[in-house]
Amino acid sequence: MTHKILAQASGNSEVKSGEIIEARIDLCFAHDAATQMLRELFYQEFGDNAKVWEPSRIALFQDHMVPAKDVATRHFAKAVEQFSKEQGIEKTFLYGHDYGVCHTVICERGLALPGKMIIGNDSHSTTYGAFNAFGCGVGIVDILNAFYTGELWFQVPEIIEIRIDGPIRPNIMAKDVILHILGDLGVAGASGKTIEFTGSTIDNMDIEERMTLCNMTIEAGATNAIMALSDRVAAYLKTKTSEQFEPVSTDPKFEYVNRLHYPAEKFEPMVALPHSPDNVYSISEIKQKHIAVNQIYVGSCTGGKLIDIQIVAQELAGKQIAEGVTLMIIPATMRVYRELLRSGIIETLMDAGAVLESPGCKACDGVHSGILGDEEVCLSTTNRNFKGRMGNPKSSVYLASPYIAAKSALAGFITD
Repeated sequence: MTHKILAQASGNSEVKSGEIIEARIDLCFAHDAATQMLRELFYQEFGDNAKVWEPSRIALFQDHMVPAKDVATRHFAKAVEQFSKEQGIEKTFLYGHDYGVCHTVICERGLALPGKMIIGNDSHSTTYGAFNAFGCGVGIVDILNAFYTGELWFQVPEIIEIRIDGPIRPNIMAKDVILHILGDLGVAGASGKTIEFTGSTIDNMDIEERMTLCNMTIEAGATNAIMALSDRVAAYLKTKTSEQFEPVSTDPKFEYVNRLHYPAEKFEPMVALPHSPDNVYSISEIKQKHIAVNQIYVGSCTGGKLIDIQIVAQELAGKQIAEGVTLMIIPATMRVYRELLRSGIIETLMDAGAVLESPGCKACDGVHSGILGDEEVCLSTTNRNFKGRMGNPKSSVYLASPYIAAKSALAGFITD
């Protein structure tokens, strides 16, 4: 699948692993954490009157630095507004009534389409593989050149197949699956490679759960992740866009560099311990340790989607979170937030003692809204738990599914 997309984007009949190609980009985006520098470099390198190659294929987001916590972060956000106006970029999502975390917005707007090349200045751009697209995070110099030329070079990756077959047991989420896989691969186990998910489990998986799997493949170093287009995803996309798309599939005789096969019924709830996403253990091992938590954080492109928050609400309904625990809920987008409001889920969460914040990346990357104190412990549905990731190197972050997050909020320690 990945090789076919790269061949199509580079005008070749086929490509081979290790080959360097120049590919045409279908969608390129940047967010507020980088746009101020990007804007300055764009005019510095290409001239005061320089224009982006095609405004309709570029998107800008305010998501990492909103709402502004100080003057500096407000300047980051303003750079998005300025560059958008100067370049006529219509796909600009500003802090307000219909914005959110870049990856989730791109998916819920039907901007990630099968066979398309998508890059952004955020590593979790691997998410778009859930829609049979090529999604890759790149550095600011690459974004700069792609904004101006519409193209970027790539080294064609080798492909790792991860096949999962059968029904998943109740209360097991995609977060458990990807944490288990990260434990097997390690944080560098897929560096420079593609992870291709196959199998009946993947074909039948909820769209947002597919997003979670692809999203966190970057934690194994993957260049991108990809899945075949399922009937459910195809039907979803037809409600989101009138644009025509052509899915890609892998030929039966394609030779993978590595193949891992998992029966879905073997997966169990997993927890990643500090300070790495691959430092994983089963919940049966962890709950015996009675690890007390100060904060439960449900949010981000990984764990702030509608299904994630619905699961938390189901477990909290009619109950109270443990004394001394702060439960933060951060919807990934305003569209998610509105659905929580319409469905009554917000009231359920607040009655249980949760605090709801406006959408944004926030404490996931240590910016604000949920920063931890010294020696505090947070159980998070986000994607990374590196030392200092949530703003304080003297704190500890554990990763788990929304289901485990809800159960732990009620108990006051990490448990199922």
